Amino acid sequence: VLDTAKNIVKIKVCYITIALTVLGCVTVIITGKELSAVKKDQRLLRVNTEKKAKWRAEVEKGQEAAVGKPQ
Repeated sequence: VLDTAKNIVKIKVCYITIALTVLGCVTVIITGKELSAVKKDQRLLRVNTEKKAKWRAEVEKGQEAAVGKPQ
């Protein structure tokens, strides 16, 4: 009877350990993806800001060239 009770407890402990391991893995995956997304967004934000600044500079040069040309 004691061996059966010990086996049942061991099995329950194994199930709990498996569940906690899976939960931990899912948590790590989710937080890793969120952190990765934050880093990418910051990088993308910087790249987009640089592109927009470049485009504005090109537009300003084009406007200056158009104003400077006699017709």
